[in-house]
Amino acid sequence: MNIDVKIKDKILKPVEEVFDAVINTDKLSKYFISKASGPVKEGETVTLYFEDVGAQLPITVTAVKTNERITFHWAASGLMAQVDIVFTALDSNSTSISISEKSFPFDPAGVSKALQQTQGWTDFTCSLKAYLYSGINLRNGTTKDSMQK
Repeated sequence: MNIDVKIKDKILKPVEEVFDAVINTDKLSKYFISKASGPVKEGETVTLYFEDVGAQLPITVTAVKTNERITFHWAASGLMAQVDIVFTALDSNSTSISISEKSFPFDPAGVSKALQQTQGWTDFTCSLKAYLYSGINLRNGTTKDSMQK
């Protein structure tokens, strides 16, 4: 038996703007990563750099459907997992974003990793909204030491 991470939020911006903020690594670096090795494109492996915490993480992008979905595999939790980010236009000025990450073993270690990833994806959506609404980077001030406390 496995456990999956699932989060969902509403963003008061058009789907095209929300999708672009996630797929466009220049914009992604304004609220989530420091930089990327290249564009997020289907069939590519891209390294995401988190220089503020001294980490880097490769993702293998398996699907991109403009304004609808991004799917990739990564090992952010220490386990290889599939991430699906689904974008749904609710109207011309609001978007539903759903993020799932699967699968984690249904044991104490797997549940702990799933909870950490749930926290991470919640932080991602909050940071995305802060960036889209106000141009604020909530990761400013994050350091490796602050993440370990």
